[in-house]
Amino acid sequence: MLFFNKLDNPADFWKHLRFHFNRGRGHQLRFLWNRVRWHLYPALGLAGHYPDHVDIELSAACNMRCPMCYTTTARFKREVPHVLFDFELYKRVIDELAANGVYSIRLSWRGEPTVHPRFMDCVRYAHEKGIREIDSLTNCLKLTPEMFAELVDMQVAWLTISFDGTGETYEKIRAPAKFDEAVAKIRRFHEIKKEKGSVKPVVRLQGVWPAIAEDPERYFSTFESIVDEISVNSLLDYLRKDETFQYVPDFVCPVPFQRLVLGSDGRAFMCINDEMGQVCVGDAHKETIHDIWNGSKMAEARRAQLEKRGVKTYEPCKVCYLARKTVQKPYKVGNRTIMLEELEGRTMVVGK
Repeated sequence: MLFFNKLDNPADFWKHLRFHFNRGRGHQLRFLWNRVRWHLYPALGLAGHYPDHVDIELSAACNMRCPMCYTTTARFKREVPHVLFDFELYKRVIDELAANGVYSIRLSWRGEPTVHPRFMDCVRYAHEKGIREIDSLTNCLKLTPEMFAELVDMQVAWLTISFDGTGETYEKIRAPAKFDEAVAKIRRFHEIKKEKGSVKPVVRLQGVWPAIAEDPERYFSTFESIVDEISVNSLLDYLRKDETFQYVPDFVCPVPFQRLVLGSDGRAFMCINDEMGQVCVGDAHKETIHDIWNGSKMAEARRAQLEKRGVKTYEPCKVCYLARKTVQKPYKVGNRTIMLEELEGRTMVVGK
């Protein structure tokens, strides 16, 4: 959750707008309509015949052990199946989404997508079938310059790289990655885009504030010229250690009106913030995406939100950051002021 103070550094605001303009390159009108639907449909209580976006988890496993991440917890290891998304099932899902005009997919959720041996095949297939916006979130450990070059050729829309801190802090949190090697790789990604004359995929670098706070100017100066956007996030309760919660009054969550999530075992879930997979709404092995999206379980999830009883009805909603009260706090970094939305009552410490 990031807000730039436009009065302190207008360049950050325009860079943010340029990020999204370039993200929609090649189909701007369809992109703009998608953005309108994304915000308007939840406000009107509408979901459409298909979701606007589908998250497909290629792998629930990760090749890093970041201390603030839920994938490191005993509960996640015990309750979440650590399997790879079946490629034949993936093709059936993409065929249906493409045939029915679903705008975008994200090839990631809880784990690291590039550990799937057919990650690039998955991107290629979605591209060949005409999915307009393909994106992914990665720690970049297994993503090579050769792979990135092909992502450029396919005009993948955007790529988010999780990168927490600099120097030893980064290496401690993001082991076994090495800071200098990771920076060199991202710089090479930037060079590949320039060589090919492409603005896509637009690259967003994101990290949590506690990891960046010890030297934020180094973080920004290292990456500002080689990525399209830097997103500084507050540290959420990923480890589920918070005991008290202050909720936004009459909160209505937009997520079940916007997107559907498929876990790596093919099951569908109500929300991308249901990291433990507590609310299953269908199974892509047995049902179409249309049937899941329009089924009774998703209908009830939307009804619960419209009736403003999400946090009373669903366990994942009770601990979700979206429903919690936040307070904006300013942090000065060079010539910019970063306004972070921090959860009320939460101390941001990595690993807590």
